Amino acid sequence: MEQNYIGENIRIYRERANLTQQQLADKVGITWEMISRYERNESLPFRKLDGISKALDVPKSQLVERHTPQRYSVMDFKVPLFTKYPKSNRFHPTQTNYYYVCPEWILLRDRNCIAIDSSLINNQENGVMYISKDIKPNTNDYVLVNNGNVLMTERYTNTNTNILGKVLAQEIRY
Repeated sequence: MEQNYIGENIRIYRERANLTQQQLADKVGITWEMISRYERNESLPFRKLDGISKALDVPKSQLVERHTPQRYSVMDFKVPLFTKYPKSNRFHPTQTNYYYVCPEWILLRDRNCIAIDSSLINNQENGVMYISKDIKPNTNDYVLVNNGNVLMTERYTNTNTNILGKVLAQEIRY
């Protein structure tokens, strides 16, 4: 059984995490040469998958699934898209393999924003919501809140809890 995609997945997720081979190797407790061998598919990393998965902050299944995650460098106007609630309960770009083409101005406001399918958000119209974790909301800005695994938008006050991020925009599909 050929598994040459595992090394490619490790390399792409390592690059997404902005880690060198040496940095990943240090986190896993192996040499950079071994990471290089894994990425070139010269060795299979099955005994080290747990450590690699933890170091890259991605589920082990994403390292061994047959897919080719897109690289950030070729994603000019794309943001990570969440179409389902992540098992990790974290909306982190490494927790999805889907991307959504967004307006350029969204990325100019926050290069690290994410898109969430509105079907995941309570009482929202069909579409996509762009969320920034990096921009601090001002009073009365809309924020996305996790209320017991139920996502909802509400106006920001200093008393909000479980805020996932500031709503940058909502795109509605008709």
